[in-house]
Amino acid sequence: MSPYFRPALIAAVFMFTLSGCASFNFTKPAPAQPQAIAVDFTAAELSGWTDLPIGTYRVPDSQVIISGHQKGGGAGMLFGVIGVAVQHSINKAGGKEAVADAESILRINLTEKGRSTVGDLVATEPFASRFKLASGSGGPVLNVTGAVVLTFVNETDVLPYVVLKANIPDASKKTRGWTTRYIASSQQPRALGGEDGWLADSGSALHAAIASDLRRATEVMLRDVSTPYARNDGAMTTVEGHFPYVKQKLQTTGYTLGEDESSIYFVPKLGDVMVFAGVNIMPKQLTRHRAFEKGDSVFKVIEDPEKAKKPKKKKKEA
Repeated sequence: MSPYFRPALIAAVFMFTLSGCASFNFTKPAPAQPQAIAVDFTAAELSGWTDLPIGTYRVPDSQVIISGHQKGGGAGMLFGVIGVAVQHSINKAGGKEAVADAESILRINLTEKGRSTVGDLVATEPFASRFKLASGSGGPVLNVTGAVVLTFVNETDVLPYVVLKANIPDASKKTRGWTTRYIASSQQPRALGGEDGWLADSGSALHAAIASDLRRATEVMLRDVSTPYARNDGAMTTVEGHFPYVKQKLQTTGYTLGEDESSIYFVPKLGDVMVFAGVNIMPKQLTRHRAFEKGDSVFKVIEDPEKAKKPKKKKKEA
């Protein structure tokens, strides 16, 4: 990491997270709904202005986004692309180059898979009595937008994520309503190419991971919307692990909503401008978590221990 990157990044996170102008709507539970909620898995795309950091690359004719390859960019790596068009263009080209030989395999669209997954889940309890498929018949609607985010965690290895952006519009139309994200990843990093890579055998490993994480994210979303998990300020958690879009591991604090055999459901208490704000379904095998302790950083970049061991090169004297 550039010596200029870390201070700028941390300063920006504190500025947006701790200042009075920050909003934390993505950390909040869904509002109670007296009627069954219609689920509409839309064909919309994540917003390049609010949902993606600078320099991401969208694979054409797909809902696949490439990140983690970006160079520089400072704090912009975790915020939208407003005001950083030049840096975004440079990094976008780098993302295209990183997957140039694989775009045909990466033309993945989650819309039909998402609708099928929702249909399977709402046909069974405990969801059948709380949800229905969207039909245009009125009542509350849960709009869902999906994407696959392939995040480089080093120069070669990638972690795939399924990102679902969920929104229940306000019935009065006076506000945009409730919005958050549900982000799932359950795999170990591996290279894109090679015999054991994500793209081997026409991408069979990648497609299996996406199908599994799509179902996990959808199920946690439906559970959280129908009977919201508690967000308890008196029982905060400190987590160290991987998050989408970011190459480095991060430490942050927030709410642990629940867990299963392989994952924890974690909501970082960071402002809505952060591109991974929302419910993160994180694999225990790659994640450290413990009760929050006084003095824990709200946000910290975890240095690669191998890089930290390397002595810094001395500047040549003039």
